Amino acid sequence: MKLIKSLLIVIISSLILLSIVGIYIYKSPALKISKEQFVYIDSTDNIQTISKKLESNYGLKFPFIFEAISNKINLNRWVKAGRYTVSPSMNLVELAKTFREGKMKTVNLVIRPLITLEKFAALCGEKLEGDSIDYYKILSDTAFCRQFGFGKETIYAMILPDTYNLYWHTEADELIIKLALEYEKFWNSERRKKASSLMGSSSVGLSPIEVSILASIVSKETNKNDEMPMVAGMYLNRLRIGMPLQADPTIKFALNQPGLKRVLKVHLSVQSPYNTYLNKGLPPGPICVPSKQSIDAVLNAASHNYLYMCAKEDFSGYHNFAKDYNLHLQNAKRYQKALDELLKK
Repeated sequence: MKLIKSLLIVIISSLILLSIVGIYIYKSPALKISKEQFVYIDSTDNIQTISKKLESNYGLKFPFIFEAISNKINLNRWVKAGRYTVSPSMNLVELAKTFREGKMKTVNLVIRPLITLEKFAALCGEKLEGDSIDYYKILSDTAFCRQFGFGKETIYAMILPDTYNLYWHTEADELIIKLALEYEKFWNSERRKKASSLMGSSSVGLSPIEVSILASIVSKETNKNDEMPMVAGMYLNRLRIGMPLQADPTIKFALNQPGLKRVLKVHLSVQSPYNTYLNKGLPPGPICVPSKQSIDAVLNAASHNYLYMCAKEDFSGYHNFAKDYNLHLQNAKRYQKALDELLKK
């Protein structure tokens, strides 16, 4: 009798101990990490390979139990490729469910105005799974861009500055499709109607792409949102009378010298369709990703008779506008004098 009691005590004690150990295993942190980290899951991964990744790179405790839990919830059937976030407090059950339920944190891709295609591709390569070369190639793929109504020169127009919430594994073609959808949403009937009436009742107006081309020049000419409608109005006046735009930012683009401080006479002879001193009308495409403010500034351009502009002599970033060339030369002379005095200091 005493022997049976002793055996029962041992069995009960063992069960209690196993329960405690089991609770500890299930409830204690599953990984040896001190902060949130990313786990990259490929399309070929399964329970065993995920377990090995976690053990090798994140110090997974009790991998055999993780695998047992994963098998029980049928992880192999549901796991998706992507970037998952794991935290130090996760237990084995939470860890397995993270992959089972596809709990991937999204990435904020922040596209800012004035960005070039090269820098845009680099940004995508930094924030998303694909290589920057993949994004640049697809943006340069004429056949692919044509599906959305854009050419290699006009693809800038489709990229609207904004914050795009994406999964890390978003592929290059998926990103372009999303950008195209956002473009269509932005160019609603009201904006299209304004674009079609920009050149006056006797003209066909501008297309959304042409508006973006002009907006890209406006974006480069001034960073003052309140002045953009004035600048846009000036360039529209030039377009209406067939006067060359003579926009210095297009020369920098043609020369591929965005950091050029001053455009000199020697630069104006560059042979390029983007040289708006030699060629009348709009260049073939935007010279950068225009801001939404500059697009709306073109659509709501100020009505005036100005044909010229020159930086103000107070270096405020604003411009003096003129209706005739002689007054423009006076404005330019004042600015040059102020600049010379500044350089002497």
